[in-house]
Amino acid sequence: MKRKFIILVIAVLIIGVTYSITVYFQPKPITLSGSMFVSDAGRSHGGFEYNAEWNATLNIQGSRGSLDLVLNIGLGDALTKHHYDVTEFKMDEKKITMKIEGEMVTLILVEVDEIWDHAFDGFYIASWGGDAPPEEIRGTIKPLIFQGLVDHYYIELRLR
Repeated sequence: MKRKFIILVIAVLIIGVTYSITVYFQPKPITLSGSMFVSDAGRSHGGFEYNAEWNATLNIQGSRGSLDLVLNIGLGDALTKHHYDVTEFKMDEKKITMKIEGEMVTLILVEVDEIWDHAFDGFYIASWGGDAPPEEIRGTIKPLIFQGLVDHYYIELRLR
């Protein structure tokens, strides 16, 4: 009887310690928010027929999570998908790298945003456009990651 009690106490202690270690060392969830802007002009300013902006929310647990986009303003919603899987997430004081739907995306910290007259100072930004001048291309991103967009569109994902 005494032996069974000792085994039970040891088992409870092992389970308690294992649970405590798991909870203590589990990465804290990260939530970043911002926006994603798109223009059919292929550059930040202009647009012939289509400009839109979505509210963007990135939820991460460890190195995995999701990016959700909700139309904020635009000439209709070009996206046919609004929830994207994120893997291989890494963040430091200079950049964020991650895969969105298996495609590598790199956002760089922009301390002074001259493209939008300081509206996005302090945001991590990735941008690209088929007709964008070099100063408008920051980090790495492709419009085709986001179902419904066209490959020459200007795209800018901003998070903080």
